Amino acid sequence: MTTTTLNLGTAQSLVLCHYSTTAPATTALNRSASARAITSAGAEKDAARLYNTILAAKGTAVGKAISLQQRTGVAVRRFGMLCQTGGFYLRIKDVDAVQNVFDDAIAELDTIREDILATYPDLLNIVKGRLASFATEVSIPTATEVASKFTMRLSVINRPVAVNESVLVGLTEEVANRVRADSQRQIEEDFRASHAGPVRDLKKVIEDFTDAMRNADRLHLTQFDKLRDEAKRVKNLNFLDLPEIDAVVKLAAEAAASPIGVPTKSERETIAAKAEKAITKADETLAALGL
Repeated sequence: MTTTTLNLGTAQSLVLCHYSTTAPATTALNRSASARAITSAGAEKDAARLYNTILAAKGTAVGKAISLQQRTGVAVRRFGMLCQTGGFYLRIKDVDAVQNVFDDAIAELDTIREDILATYPDLLNIVKGRLASFATEVSIPTATEVASKFTMRLSVINRPVAVNESVLVGLTEEVANRVRADSQRQIEEDFRASHAGPVRDLKKVIEDFTDAMRNADRLHLTQFDKLRDEAKRVKNLNFLDLPEIDAVVKLAAEAAASPIGVPTKSERETIAAKAEKAITKADETLAALGL
């Protein structure tokens, strides 16, 4: 792997972001309470899972809130690279785009909260009916409590730079030099390792693409678009301009070149062979990154 340091210009073009969420508890009963509910109160045998199967089921307002939090996390993180110690690196120029995605999600969450307040009571009545008399012994959150506990937060906290010189004031020169060097080395190691995430993502897309070339009965040309888009994203995330990653991207882009018409079986095999070269290069690059 080419040794590339995190120079000042690169560091100053990046920020470290954190996306976090909170949500209400996803179960109202533990296992022992569930057993007691069944034997003593006539509750249904899946009582411990009522929150998941009714209140938080797919399509309910609570289910939509959970899905939104997950989708938003995926969407904002795709703009950057995961940091080994938490959060994700992001180019300053992409902060606006990430903030727009997040703001749209917050607006959607506000609407979902209103939906929770409107629909939760009816769902809760179903739950209480299935809990039978044990419902009076279980603490189930109210609609307001559930709605208010769904939160999302996006924080831009700092740049990935070594320890501030002011922190070293008062230390001996020898200790200060060692702390300074260790801090810079750790930043660079973490940052270089973060490049493995996008390479893994691209490799997975290439593998799916290769499988489709060889095995799909009907080939959707959107497969080419998906691979080209992912290659473009990973190229943009090669913050250190590592040539090994550029090589993976180049091979992937060659495999994803738009065919003229629908490829024949022979042409599909040729395309798959090109894609396999990109997979091999991705494996070599990941090995060089030590991950």
